[in-house]
Amino acid sequence: MTKKTKEEKKAAQEVLAKFIAEYSNKTIEESFKASEKFLNQIKAKLEHKDIEIKSIFQVLDNVDYHQPIYFKKLPFISLCEHHLLPFFGNVDIGIFPSGKIIGVSKFAELIDILSRSLTLQEKYTEIISKTIYKELKCEGVFTRVTAKHLCSDMTNPKNSISDVITTHSIGLYELDYSLRSEALLNLN
Repeated sequence: MTKKTKEEKKAAQEVLAKFIAEYSNKTIEESFKASEKFLNQIKAKLEHKDIEIKSIFQVLDNVDYHQPIYFKKLPFISLCEHHLLPFFGNVDIGIFPSGKIIGVSKFAELIDILSRSLTLQEKYTEIISKTIYKELKCEGVFTRVTAKHLCSDMTNPKNSISDVITTHSIGLYELDYSLRSEALLNLN
């Protein structure tokens, strides 16, 4: 960490500590510790793993599969780019491979890596589809993200939205309504 980065981090911690002290019963020392912990946790969440996304897409040898595959309820937590508050839930994915497939655990790993950014649910949903489609070179991808947003719950708890659902289709799933209907049926 450079001297400038350390100074910027300390300045951010001080501002946050004053804010915490003003709106809580904590002393400035306790507030400074809380601010440091908060900033470290946010930094850890937003840091991408050293793994390249391309390395996740190591295709399985001697496999040639040409039928849809569905993954349900892959959990994630991400941060809203507007409020810096978490949104979390599950990702459902339907893929129509063009012969090549990757290991099942790699999809959960991809979901985790892609959640490590300040984003919107709509962007997150789309980037999942596009990444799988591009890297796996499959015939189509259908992605559905179901999430709870703490930002909406905090700003208006009386009218809180229980879940937000976004979808993104690409390739065959974008073109073939019956295939998209099959995906929805299998993912429900």
